[in-house]
Amino acid sequence: MTEESHGTTATTGPADLGSAVATARGRLDDGADGTAGIVARTRAHFARLAEPLSPTAVPSHPAGADGTAGTPVPPPAVDPAMLRRAALYAADGLVGDSAEFTEECTFHLATLGRDLRKYGVTTAHYGAAAEAAGRAVCEAFDVPYPGADLTYRRAEELDIPDGLTELLQAVDNAVRIVALGAVEDDEAGVPASITAEVLEVVPRTPQVTVVRLQASSPQTGWPGQSLEVRTPSDPDVWHQFASTLPPNDAGYLEFHCPGLTAHVGETWVVANPAGGLGVPTGQDAPDAVAMVALGAGLAALRALVLDVSAMDDSPPVHLFWGVDHSRDLHGLTDLRGLAQGFPWLTFTPLVADEGDPGAAAAAADDPVTHRPGTLVLVSGEDVAGVRDAVGVLTRAGVDAEQIIAEP
Repeated sequence: MTEESHGTTATTGPADLGSAVATARGRLDDGADGTAGIVARTRAHFARLAEPLSPTAVPSHPAGADGTAGTPVPPPAVDPAMLRRAALYAADGLVGDSAEFTEECTFHLATLGRDLRKYGVTTAHYGAAAEAAGRAVCEAFDVPYPGADLTYRRAEELDIPDGLTELLQAVDNAVRIVALGAVEDDEAGVPASITAEVLEVVPRTPQVTVVRLQASSPQTGWPGQSLEVRTPSDPDVWHQFASTLPPNDAGYLEFHCPGLTAHVGETWVVANPAGGLGVPTGQDAPDAVAMVALGAGLAALRALVLDVSAMDDSPPVHLFWGVDHSRDLHGLTDLRGLAQGFPWLTFTPLVADEGDPGAAAAAADDPVTHRPGTLVLVSGEDVAGVRDAVGVLTRAGVDAEQIIAEP
């Protein structure tokens, strides 16, 4: 072993890092031990070591239509399942036998840091988070906690086995990357969350209400992304909605909300734009775009249709929208109007209970979808539905490299 402090350069660790990671992953994958084991131990240590998350650390709070916020509403607790998924993802993102992560994994860990800001997690919390995670891993492997910045000499002194040393370094490195995402947004002046005033509430169907808002900042991500939203009627939950409007200088948003109560004049909180849907421009512009909307997944794709309309040379777009029942076609008139106004847009609604094929199947039957220059975008309400739609497309021969799918 070499006497090398942990940083981001532990590139030649012992060969059994993989077995240590596999053991840790096995414990995380075990349902009961996963929740009550490493992640739960981390949370317990964090609660002991860190300053409590305070409502005053959260910059924005929902408020009623009378305009008074009253006592700040504590942010929802960080979801343990989210932390568990992050730990599993980080374990998969380790490079070989080192404590480094793949570029993709590094990006997602930094994104997690940006996301955690909306819960009131500040950069001051990450020292405690690193220690908490390190102590939890040490307890799981029944070794003493060696402190921060673990070196190989210190690991030898404590009889920490090869592989586990690099795993502890990787845990510390992962927390540092998460913290870096938060620091970058802090230094860039990106708000952890912003407020948005409800301007209009329009019940569209028994299931869907259209809520139009104006955000306090136009920094709401890019077209096709989803946003995290807290409302006065449900302040303990972050809902995920995509605006049907592309970001604009006025900060206007439009959400199609199932099962939420809303009133004009309320203040909602908007945070953490996320997602990779988009239509490239310039040299990367596609020859054509096939959009597959599954139910409420329409919102993100509608925003992209409007974004495409502002391009100098709009590519042909075919939007396939699949729903279960005809009553779910809440935006039918609007979309038909867009198709009439944009000669490059074709719109096909599909209703399952009327015998129509699914949106993915209809898109797969379109020869344009199979052409190499066509970009295929899939947007849905849940991971399983999106995965199924992608499977339909690829089994029909659509190149997986052409497909971008969310969530």
